[in-house]
Parts: sequence; C-alpha cells; structure tokens
Amino acid sequence: MTTVAARTVPEVDAIRHHYEVSNDFYRLLLGPTMMYSGGYWEEGEGLTEALDEAQERKLDTFVELANAAGARRVLDVGCGWGTMINRATTVHGVQEAVGLTLSRTQEQFIAGLDNPRLTTRVESWEDHTTDDPYDAAFCINALEHFVSSALPPRERTKKYRVFFNTVGKTLKPGARFVLHTMTAEALPMNRQLLDDLKFLQRSEFENCHIPHLHELTQAAEGLFDVVEIVNERESFAVACRAWLKLLAERRDEAVALEGEEVVARFERYLDIFAYTLEDKFFNNFRITVAKR
Repeated sequence: MTTVAARTVPEVDAIRHHYEVSNDFYRLLLGPTMMYSGGYWEEGEGLTEALDEAQERKLDTFVELANAAGARRVLDVGCGWGTMINRATTVHGVQEAVGLTLSRTQEQFIAGLDNPRLTTRVESWEDHTTDDPYDAAFCINALEHFVSSALPPRERTKKYRVFFNTVGKTLKPGARFVLHTMTAEALPMNRQLLDDLKFLQRSEFENCHIPHLHELTQAAEGLFDVVEIVNERESFAVACRAWLKLLAERRDEAVALEGEEVVARFERYLDIFAYTLEDKFFNNFRITVAKR
C-alpha cells in the first residue's frame, strides 16, 4: 500500500468532512458491500435483502463495459472502500488495481481487506501520474466532489476538461473509462426544494458542484470517444431508499457510533437525494468512454 499527502482545497475538505465518519457507521448504512452508489435490482427483489447482490451486479457490469476482465492494471478514481477494485481483482482476474481516495479511514478499511493486488493512494486525482498506463479506469459517484460550486460555468467546464485529460494521460490508447455520476437538471424550484439544496450545499456537498451532462460531454470532447450514456436515476433512488431503511432499522446503533446530529444529517440528505432523483431534478448517468 502506498500513501502520499493530499492537497488541501475547499472541495477536498468537503470530501473529508463526508467520508471521515467511521467505517463501522458506513458498514451499518451501506451493508457488507460498502458500495455508495446505485445498484441493479431485479424484479421482485427486496429493497435491503438484495442490496449486496444489486451492487455486485453493477460492479460486474462495469468490469464488462470497461473490458477489464483479466486486465493487468486498472484505476479507480475516488475508490471509496475499495469495493470495485477488490471485486475486479478477486472475481474478474485483474492483476493489479490502484485506488485513489482522500480518506484515511477508507485507506485503513482497504488495508484490512488484505488483498495484495490492491494499492491505495491517499491522493487527489489532480496529482496522480503513472509511468505504467492503465488498461481501464472507473470513477463511481465521486466526480460530484471534484469541482467547486464557486467556479463560474466556463471555469467548471475547464476543470472537468482537466479531469478527463488527467485521467486520459494515465490510460493506454483505446482503454475504456466508466464514469458514474449524478447530474443536475434545470427545472423549476419550489421553496422546499430550494431549502433542501441549500442544506446539501451547507453540509454534505459544501463547495462541491453536481455537474450538468453537457459540461461533461464538452469537457471530454476530443480526448475520449463516447461508447454509451445511460441514465440510471431510478437505481440510485432505490439505493438511497435501501440505505434509509437500513439506517432506520439500526438507528440506535448508528447514534451510539456517531451521535444524533450525524445520523439526522445522513437521514435528511439521503431523503433529499431519493426524492430529487425520483422527481427527475437529479439524474445519475453511467458514461462509458474510450481514450482516443
């Protein structure tokens, strides 16, 4: 395992604020897979009963889309608790997987997986380089944290351009990059929605910008070819409802771990994301691109 110092900028501080809650709390919230994004439920499956299977189906699909089965080396930008890279190496024959995170608690969790094929770097994507290009890359619901909401629209697109260019430089020609990210729609707002969005900006997504799809496609133009773009809004909303149910079932344990304030904060933000995805204010796109 390799670690390096991470930079300190507002959006990085916001990431740490959200993810430095204890691993035990996140295990209670997310279930054994520790996957913090939408899953692929099959018809008739229980919300929480099939949560782990739904997440594993998604990860298997991502490996297939990235042509990563049996790959020598892959990258996960914003790797969370290492679920994607651990499954890629243990189930799909990937020889080495590198995960980038800014969270020391996530780094510690991945170390506990005791998987010699995993390398975790406590490092911003902006600082990551390699002399040994990757065969594929993933970024699963982490991009929402990478660009400051304080930037004007043109500067945001430039920052996303830097992101795609930086990731692209680490990839072999033709290598695929699977990106999962929420996006925002320009829809009319009522007072409740406005208050809820302000809450997100003050708490879980302080200094962070949820992108518009056109910002990403413009930023990637000329660097990557689009393979497919799929809106998976519903599956992320279902995941939020599943997490809320798990949290409600074990609320006393959650409060004992992190306190009432943290638990209430998570309950509100997950409920906000669930209903805004259901009401189509937010989307969650799976974007697969190939390096030119």
